Amino acid sequence: MIKPSIKIAVFALASTFFLGACGGGEPEDVNLVDVDTTEEDMDVDIFESPDVDYHLPSPLQVASIFKKSGLAFNSGVTNSPDNVGKYTDELKQMLNFGVYSADMAYCVLNEQSNEGRKYLGVITKLAGEIGMEAVFANEDLMDRFDANIEDKDSIEILMIDIHERTEEYMEENDMQHNSAIHFAGAWTEGMYIGVYDYEHNGDKEGLGAQITEQMAILGNIIKGLKDPKNAGMDLGWIITDLEKIQSTFDGFKSVVSYYEDETAEELMLSEEEYKKLGSLIKDLRGKIVNG
Repeated sequence: MIKPSIKIAVFALASTFFLGACGGGEPEDVNLVDVDTTEEDMDVDIFESPDVDYHLPSPLQVASIFKKSGLAFNSGVTNSPDNVGKYTDELKQMLNFGVYSADMAYCVLNEQSNEGRKYLGVITKLAGEIGMEAVFANEDLMDRFDANIEDKDSIEILMIDIHERTEEYMEENDMQHNSAIHFAGAWTEGMYIGVYDYEHNGDKEGLGAQITEQMAILGNIIKGLKDPKNAGMDLGWIITDLEKIQSTFDGFKSVVSYYEDETAEELMLSEEEYKKLGSLIKDLRGKIVNG
């Protein structure tokens, strides 16, 4: 259950960052805002399945939730581009397409464009493996990245363009249901980076709040994975792990108390609860990225 007072950080552009179509023009402003949201009005939907309706944010939105709390850039915490050759089955390729998308967003948001360029390369490679090579077929993406590598706003706009191309291709080829698999990888990586920062860097108060906010997204990712169109994929293990993360979180004493107290404004987990949640996140992330 998502309490109305929970906030999710989203990017404000001409439309939702990395989800809106950029068309022929470029948005004027790139900034972070907080918006109040509820389960009913979270306006970040990828698509609505005839069988299962659900809404998902983009990898950049996932990264932005942590960015607003001052998450530090931790070199080496992301999945190494060198691991891309380990992913030989379709499911791992799709999940790590999401993982690497989150890593690229993390690098770009932290003005690590040279690192971000590496992730564009591995995303392009995985796109070819999972049948989306047409999205990255034009060399202009890498050329534009290189030409604007010192301009963070231009790189963010380029990422919007990549997402627009991806969404158009998936719609044209009846592949929208695969988005939930990509975002399962992206969400797990975003949470892993947040957990790492929480465990290793100084001020934990703001970051801890963002980790709890991320849980507002998880239920819809699980719904997406259960879309009947994904029935041919071996998703049982990741659904099981995500449901365990969800049920563990929902059972925390602090979470139960938060939802029982109508006057509570902010959910904060105990140190023990963060540790337990972090352990589950790290276990799942290891299963996804270790080939």
